[in-house]
Amino acid sequence: MDAASLLYVPLVAVGFVVLNQGAKFITDNAVAVSKNLGISKFVVGMLIVSTLAAMPEVMISIIALEEGSSQIALSNGLASHVVTISFVIGMTAIMVPLKVTREVIMRDAVFLMTVTIVASVLLLDGNLTFLEGIALMVLFIPYTMNLLMIERNADPKELAESMEDATIQLELMGHLVGRKIEIRAGLRWLLFGILWTVIGAELVVRSIMGMTNSFSLNPWLVGVTVVAIGSTLPDIAASYHAAKRGFGDLALGEGIGANIVTLLLTFGLMGIIRPFSFSYGNVMPLLVVVNLSTFLVLAFMIKNMRISQVGGIVLVSIYMGMVLAVVLLGL
Repeated sequence: MDAASLLYVPLVAVGFVVLNQGAKFITDNAVAVSKNLGISKFVVGMLIVSTLAAMPEVMISIIALEEGSSQIALSNGLASHVVTISFVIGMTAIMVPLKVTREVIMRDAVFLMTVTIVASVLLLDGNLTFLEGIALMVLFIPYTMNLLMIERNADPKELAESMEDATIQLELMGHLVGRKIEIRAGLRWLLFGILWTVIGAELVVRSIMGMTNSFSLNPWLVGVTVVAIGSTLPDIAASYHAAKRGFGDLALGEGIGANIVTLLLTFGLMGIIRPFSFSYGNVMPLLVVVNLSTFLVLAFMIKNMRISQVGGIVLVSIYMGMVLAVVLLGL
């Protein structure tokens, strides 16, 4: 190992900063652009919050796959799901117990459990094919239709409150790195944010691959720790700020929505862009943890209509168990 190899460590950090700043530019401009296009406020607001929260994870997995590292792509795609549940929802619940509404259970949590099972079943054969990628992307249709039905049937006051929550979440997501700078320049800056996010993801992936090779690190372990936590950092920080400001319940809806989009977009696009095969034995332990964590969130929500501090501790422990499983099983 030479001195040049040590440069990969700060390059990974720089990559995550660039990635998060790109997401920040997108956040600052997405709502303004949607208004200019005259698109439904509620539906776009809900989709924007979930998609923006998932973008770092999605970009890193896709670029890792394009660079030939399916291990990092897969481990990040699956582990970021668990990280979101453990640290966005679980850690927030430890700080402030989260109240649950029947709407969130029926609209979001049940659908998350459904897409988690579907994605897991599709991965059980050790292949992610083009048609499977299409199938996952098609699942966006019932999710969007559900939002449209809610918009049509819900009370205008409830919709206004939902959009207020979405606006708060967008604001918090745009205040993660450095001082808060609001830019409302429209489509040009939105596209710049997307480009900046791609550059950041490319830098992260290349640096992670270089660091893994130079230090002879386990790519699965790197994927479920450094990459998954780093790519989910915007969500974690936003949830922390939300809890401090008394909006802890926002973390629940944002975390569930982000995981729905992450699963469908990440694996859907990977299957469409570059179908590939992988080791079933390496993925199976991660799939077990992904499904267990999702089930526990749903169970806690249904049982007490809230996620308590004890529930939060259990959810955080799930991630620790996943990392321990990767270490002990030598994946």
